[in-house]
Amino acid sequence: MQVSVENTGGLERRLTVQVPGDEIQGKVDSKLKELSKQVRIKGFRPGRVPMSVVRQRYGQQVRLDIVNETLQQTLQQAIAEQQLRPATMPRVDVEPEHLKGGDLEYTALVEVYPEIEPIDAASLDIEKPDAEITAEDVEEMLETLREQRKAWSNVERKAKEGDRVLLEYSAETDDGRVPEEGELRLAIVIGDSGFDALEKAATSLEPGADKSLKLEYPEGFREARLAGKKAKTELKVTSVAEGKLPDVDEEFIKSYGVEDGSLDTLKAEIRNNLERELKQAMNTLLKARLVDKLLEVRADLEVPNGMVRDEATSMAAQVTRGEGETPDPKVVDAFMDAARRRVRAGLLMGELARQNQIRIDANKVRETIESVASTYEQPAEVMQLYYGNQRLMQQVESSVLEEQVVDWVLENAKVSAKAMKFQDVITAATQAAQQG
Repeated sequence: MQVSVENTGGLERRLTVQVPGDEIQGKVDSKLKELSKQVRIKGFRPGRVPMSVVRQRYGQQVRLDIVNETLQQTLQQAIAEQQLRPATMPRVDVEPEHLKGGDLEYTALVEVYPEIEPIDAASLDIEKPDAEITAEDVEEMLETLREQRKAWSNVERKAKEGDRVLLEYSAETDDGRVPEEGELRLAIVIGDSGFDALEKAATSLEPGADKSLKLEYPEGFREARLAGKKAKTELKVTSVAEGKLPDVDEEFIKSYGVEDGSLDTLKAEIRNNLERELKQAMNTLLKARLVDKLLEVRADLEVPNGMVRDEATSMAAQVTRGEGETPDPKVVDAFMDAARRRVRAGLLMGELARQNQIRIDANKVRETIESVASTYEQPAEVMQLYYGNQRLMQQVESSVLEEQVVDWVLENAKVSAKAMKFQDVITAATQAAQQG
């Protein structure tokens, strides 16, 4: 086998592989000889079929199979021989060509991982959030739990702050009526919807009353056909309800799975949950800040286009919920910049792990799965689900490795602590996750 490599630019390499014809012919002859002992052809006894007949009947298909097998085997051998690190599946550039003497020649395009210079962690400046769960955080969460169990009762008056209002509406835009027929329904809590103009209109009406008005719908409005648009709107208040918070009594406490009905026990569980949430948020935020620093010091890192395209396709599929289907190429193109950032970040994080011999800690993987499982009613079943699902295990292992890289960097980089409140960390982590 003869191999030559051409750098076609960037991270793409063109391999030209030539396989001697006698090597291929030898495999063909061996396969036909094996077939001659197995095939059954009318007029011949089993195992006694002449080789000329076997060759005439099966020779073309056997040669095709051998060529395909040889191509796959020699391509992997050539990649290993040339010490290439394929980032995506190699692809044969043209159909294999049969040369004089029966030699086989083909070319394949291989996109390789970039060579990354050692990353000096000591040169990185990382700001680490310094936060802890306070009694105030626990009380706020307790109030949130009460809000979730608020009891609503209808009242015959105009709505005021904190009331829940059920609305029916339709709107006329330049593109037509929304909806085409009938009305849309919407429930808002006065003071919480973020749609001030709608709340003002709703609080001006008694239950059962309606009015016409022009509304400018916010960009993130739930009805996509109205988001960011001005429209003449027909609005009706169908009902107004006031809420009553439940007492934090034994019944309320036990409804959250606290068997002893103790408020102290409930608060302890709330604190544990908040601490788990804080830890996860801090990891997310620290990873985001580390990624930002890595992208800053390796802003010119070239990444494999195939990996970027695959990542963009995956991101587009998640948004369109078309898993198993190929997303529209235009949608995929819209994710290319974000995908390139993700791929570059992933390669840099992986390179940090490789350069510093950071290996996945099996104990941390187990602890992570146990932590997730503990939030469910049947932890053992959840753990069994994870250990029995390769995709879920890969996700956990990848997350654990990233945490280990972050921990290693924090031990070796220039770290400065910044005091933050619990909710500020959660907000910052959420924003960081959305930015990807």
